[in-house]
Amino acid sequence: MTFPQYRKLDGFKRYYEILDERTFVEVAVMNDTITRQTVEAKQYPEMLRIKDMLAQEWNFRLMEDEEIEQFFGEEN
Repeated sequence: MTFPQYRKLDGFKRYYEILDERTFVEVAVMNDTITRQTVEAKQYPEMLRIKDMLAQEWNFRLMEDEEIEQFFGEEN
């Protein structure tokens, strides 16, 4: 698998740039405020979350090209 990979949490305004099997960037949109957080998976539940994102389990879905550009484009 090549990285980065991009996923979103269906039904929520949360978007993910998965940098590798242990690191991702989460962008959350709440009340027109955008927050960005980098997460390094050090504990097993965090590692499972990344595996779920990559496998598109639960409500994790592929992001559209427009969403990737909007939240993770060069100007961000």
